[in-house]
Amino acid sequence: MSVGALSNWADRLLAMMEVGDFIGAICLATSYYVGKSNKLTIGLPEDPLVRHPMVEEKLLEMMAASLRYAFGKNQSSPRKEILGNEQLQELATACFDACLSMNRTDFLFDEAFEYFEQGGAVGIFLETLEPHILDRMISFIPPIVVKALIFHYTSQEQESRLEEMICHMDTRTLDIDQVTTLCKQHQLYDAMIYVWNRALKDYIKPMIDLLTLLVPPIQLGMHENGDSMHAVNAVKIFPYLSYTLTGRVYPTGEDLMEPEASNAKAQIYYFLFLGQTITWPKGSKPFLTKRNSEPQLSFPYLRLILQYDAPSFLSALNEAFEDSFLTGAADTLVNGGKQDFGEDQVFGRTVNRQYIVSILLEVMNSTDFPPQDTIYLDMFIARNLPKFPQFILLPGSALHRVLVGLCNPPGDDIADDCQLSVECLLTVYRPPDIDGLVGLFTSAGFFRVLKSIFRSDKQYSKLLHAYFDDEEAPEAVFDCIADCLRPRSGLNEKQRGEFKTVIKQNARKLIDIGEVRTARIIHSYAPDLHGAMLSAIEDSLEEQFSYLRTILEPSNKYERPEMNKPTIMQNTSFVETYVRLMCEFDPEHVSQYVGGLQSGDLRLEEVLPAMESNGVVDAAVILMAREGQIRQAMERLLLHLGTLETAFVAVLKASPSVEDVEPSNNAAIESLESLQVYAQVGVWLCQGQMKSSLRRLQRPQNHKRRPEKDPLTKEELLWLDLVDTIVRIAKNCISFINHSITTNADHPSGLQLDTPKFLIHLRKFVQDTFSALLATTSSNQQTSFLHILRAFLSRASLASPSLTDLRNVLGDIFEAYLYEAQLLSLANRLLDKDLFIHVDEAAHLRQRGWGPASRSCEVCKKRIWGAGAAGGIYSAWEKTRLENQRRLESLREERRLESDGSLSAVARGKSKARVATTTITDKATGEDAGEERGEGGEKTDDAGELVLFSCRHIFHRKCLDGLQIQQEAVAGVMMTEEEDGGEFRCVVCHGGGQEGVF
Repeated sequence: MSVGALSNWADRLLAMMEVGDFIGAICLATSYYVGKSNKLTIGLPEDPLVRHPMVEEKLLEMMAASLRYAFGKNQSSPRKEILGNEQLQELATACFDACLSMNRTDFLFDEAFEYFEQGGAVGIFLETLEPHILDRMISFIPPIVVKALIFHYTSQEQESRLEEMICHMDTRTLDIDQVTTLCKQHQLYDAMIYVWNRALKDYIKPMIDLLTLLVPPIQLGMHENGDSMHAVNAVKIFPYLSYTLTGRVYPTGEDLMEPEASNAKAQIYYFLFLGQTITWPKGSKPFLTKRNSEPQLSFPYLRLILQYDAPSFLSALNEAFEDSFLTGAADTLVNGGKQDFGEDQVFGRTVNRQYIVSILLEVMNSTDFPPQDTIYLDMFIARNLPKFPQFILLPGSALHRVLVGLCNPPGDDIADDCQLSVECLLTVYRPPDIDGLVGLFTSAGFFRVLKSIFRSDKQYSKLLHAYFDDEEAPEAVFDCIADCLRPRSGLNEKQRGEFKTVIKQNARKLIDIGEVRTARIIHSYAPDLHGAMLSAIEDSLEEQFSYLRTILEPSNKYERPEMNKPTIMQNTSFVETYVRLMCEFDPEHVSQYVGGLQSGDLRLEEVLPAMESNGVVDAAVILMAREGQIRQAMERLLLHLGTLETAFVAVLKASPSVEDVEPSNNAAIESLESLQVYAQVGVWLCQGQMKSSLRRLQRPQNHKRRPEKDPLTKEELLWLDLVDTIVRIAKNCISFINHSITTNADHPSGLQLDTPKFLIHLRKFVQDTFSALLATTSSNQQTSFLHILRAFLSRASLASPSLTDLRNVLGDIFEAYLYEAQLLSLANRLLDKDLFIHVDEAAHLRQRGWGPASRSCEVCKKRIWGAGAAGGIYSAWEKTRLENQRRLESLREERRLESDGSLSAVARGKSKARVATTTITDKATGEDAGEERGEGGEKTDDAGELVLFSCRHIFHRKCLDGLQIQQEAVAGVMMTEEEDGGEFRCVVCHGGGQEGVF
């Protein structure tokens, strides 16, 4: 029998130490301490106050033993060598985690640090310490460790990391003299400033240390010399000033708490604006900015900084001006009654914005500082005066000098900043001789300033000149024109005239900015200037075309309501010029455009030459037809068709001599497509002439057959000329194609021509024309297809006595008609079949009839249908049915006698026969019923007519009429039967309410 027990926490740690896993043992012990493991199963109490002392003692022993073992200091172990860097790093991390968990940093810096230092692995310890400092987990660092940190990181040239760590330490625990000395020795000025500020609350000593770096560069003329190490560190004075004067910690950027923030600002203002050298710290030598016994000037420290980098200093001071410290600080100091302030605090808290500006104007004079520096002071004043007008008061002469200085920027890189400064200053200061400054603003290129001045003075012509001269924002001129020329803009007639004169003078410049937008703006606000605009671009036809297209055919995206006015169309010269230019730049669009014009919008003789020279024959035909020159239009069209035929034949003739036949194929197809297009234009011309002739004929038409020898009308002659030309072209082309195939059968390039495709195009060319002719003449009594065809054949027989050449063409024509006839026949059969199906369905629906949904009236609830219905309903229905049957038989007999021709006038009667039937519509069914007797033999009430709706609700007519009259009375509307059309409406389905209402 064996007995076992669970090992407790101490046994487990001991077991790990015995196998050499001391790092794992430390990590496990740390987890025991913080309570991450199951404490009950390993014998640890739940209460941390009881558990912590138990584990802490064991954990400290384990870390000490591990350190001795790692660095070969364990005398009981024969091993004397030190572990590798990787294991030492893991050990250091484990020790840091354990000590931070137990809050025993004293063990880290007293024992662990000593082991790592003596073992030559201090760098591992310090680099493990770094993230804990940056995360603010450790802020207290002993001086010996700080010294080691400085030496370690400076030796590796990682000063930036070292400065960052020092700025995260608690300065109260540092050896100030040691840290500042080491920082100054290694030029760690950020860390040194942090220590002086946070540990000693001294903000002047860092300024003296930094200004000490400026004295050699200034005396040697090394302004802003980035190669000098002194200059590199000296520039830190500007972010230091910016942070401190705005109440932030340098260099971390954290906010300073009061009253420390105000004390820091007062010290800086005291140091800069006291006006003389100071002794700091008290009892030491005064800090001098001049060497070799040179006299000290007023405000020596301010001068030294301004001479080094005036723009950076003024930028930092600009941020300080936003701080409320410079507002009313003196009153707070006096009223507070405190007497424990030092000289620096008393003076520093009296400094305000007015005092600073006055001192800067005195110090930065044109004698001691070049314009490259003084202009930054001018910008500083110009931008802060509008923000603090109640705190800064300057005479007009000083402000005038500022304006003049801003108008002379030393370089283009700050010209825009100078202009912005002038704009800011002019918001609070209006110089009396503003006109005298206009020249300076113009020379400096301050067009935003000029625009503001001219707009406020209502000098609109000069304002427009300024927009034209401003090359940085040229498109803004359009907004200026729109704003000044819009209705109710405030300009009088004289101002408008001067304004338009400036537009005329700069027309070319305006169009160069954008001809499309120029056209829109001018058309909307100054359409009388179109002529001047077009005259300015006489040398640029393409710009003229774009301009005219914008005003004559505005796009939907930019179209304005005022651009739809036809006033521009009254100027025919614009329209004619546009059409001529369109013939050159967009010939495909000409016919569409001229088709939308009205008669008189342009003169035919002005545009016809341009159309003919650019081959826009379709548009020429449209215009000539509109002017009534139908015959001339047809002649021009036929002439153009002949030209296209010549071009097609020329392509075919040249094809055998070319190596690549594909361009020839494309050119031939293009010519054939053009033939088809212009053939359709001819069809349109003929159809239009036929429509106009029909409108002129108002007399009744004679439907007698027209004689064969009757001469052709004008419309028929047009069709004849068109058909004759088209057939002739097709005949010639087909003959040439067949001849080419026969004669050039052995030529390789000739075989490559796509002749089948050519033939298809030619056949369609002819068939489409004859199809249009047939379709047009079939519905027109004045134009005869047969007359045209007969005249065509006669003319063809005169041209060639043998019709052999026309056989193929005529065959294609008749094949097209046969094919169309077959299609029509098939379509008729399909339509007849579908029509029969729908008619049959409708007949079945009518025969089926309707059945009421209930047997009672929907209003009175009396039984009116089916067995037991009162009022003799069935008898009345049977009587009506028999009477209708007799009338139907009588009507059939009359029709039979009429067909035999033996029915006399007496038998027929003198009036038309009428059949009286009860009407059953989709609205209601009426039934007549007289007095009947019920099943018991009693006399019952006359039920009257019944009304049955398609929704299957049934009513007595008298009940339905009474309910509808009530509803109309409630609604305030009363209609007669004639007004209502005699129609009924189901009150159940359409507003009758619920059944209980009746």
